[in-house]
Parts: sequence; C-alpha cells; structure tokens
Amino acid sequence: SSMFDIGIFTTIKIIDGNPLFFDKHQNRLLSHAKSLNIPQPKDIEKQVNNFLNKNKPFHCALRITITKEGGLLIESRPLPQSSSLSLITIPDKRDKFRTLKTTNRAVNIAAKNQAEKLGADDALFMQNNHIIESTYANVFSIDDNGNLITPPLEGKGLQGIARLVILEQTPVIEKEISFKTNGPLVLVNSLRIQTIKKLDGRILADSETLFKKIK
Repeated sequence: SSMFDIGIFTTIKIIDGNPLFFDKHQNRLLSHAKSLNIPQPKDIEKQVNNFLNKNKPFHCALRITITKEGGLLIESRPLPQSSSLSLITIPDKRDKFRTLKTTNRAVNIAAKNQAEKLGADDALFMQNNHIIESTYANVFSIDDNGNLITPPLEGKGLQGIARLVILEQTPVIEKEISFKTNGPLVLVNSLRIQTIKKLDGRILADSETLFKKIK
C-alpha cells in the first residue's frame, strides 16, 4: 500500500469529445503513481471513453485521479477562461514530491490565497531567486536574443504536458528566469495559455508575441 494519503491526477482538455494528448497524460499518471507505489488501474482509456460517451461533454476539462488505493475517479468541469494575470513570487516551500502531480495541493492553495490577499491572481514559486512555475502552470518567456525559454525543471517542478508538447514541437531553450525579470511571461498548462501583465507589482513587457508564438 502507499505510504502517503495522496493520489495522482491529471487534467485533460477535451475538444469536440477528443481528449488532447491522451497518451502523454496517461503515461505521466502511471509513472507518477508508480513513484508513490500506488496500484495502477486497468483500462484507463476505456473508462475515459465510457465517461465521455455517457456524458457527452464536447468541450471540457476532464480531471482523472488515481486514488491511493489504485481506484480511478473521472470528473469534468467547464473549460476555464483565459485572462491576463497579475502574479507575485514566493519562495518554494513544497516538499520533495513537487515534481509529481499529487492531490496534495495544500502548499499550492496557500500560495494562491497569499497572492489573492495581495490583490494578485496567483503566485510563482521561486528557488534561488529563479522562477520555477505557478501553482498550476509552467512558465515561458523570450530572452534578449529572441529565443523561447522555459525554466529547467529536473527535480524542481512539475513537467506539464503542454510544456512537453511545446518542447517537442518548437525550439525552446531551458534557461533560468530571474524573479526580477521584466518579461514577457506567459503561463501554460493543458487547458490554456495566459499572459502575465504584472509581477510583484511591476508592469511586464507585452506578451502578445510570446502568446502567439506558443499558440
């Protein structure tokens, strides 16, 4: 049995009834479950297809959770809207499981609450004065030479599926981004891309070009 009272989850974008990048989501779910010694459910794809056929949510966010007992939980919700965000940076106090997509979201929720208290939308975790990721998305920027960049996450943060797809399909350099950056910055996850207008109260460089590049 698992040592922890936590499961593993992933959230997939469903467009016209099709789960985007399903295989990548499934592979990560299973590998993260394995890291926590969680039993692996059988027929995830079949269960997802059954859910979609029964509920017919043509456009939605589908959350798939493998519970600590190896059970499967499938839930859908409307796709979130994209908006331009104001963020703060906070020191990364997450434990060694920060690289796994676990259902233990306490630190992430506390960070988002802290941001909202300060009138911002979300927080970016930082380690050694470098940005890692937000509470629910990976970060991309453009460096002085016009290269698309994203922070290296090995052992530091969650390698999102959208990030993986972008790295496979377009030239991106994994490069540290200082918390003092003037941008441009965008947040990317499987559901959406969001532009960032302010960081710690500073107005950032316009991120429209970066947004288009990633889209």
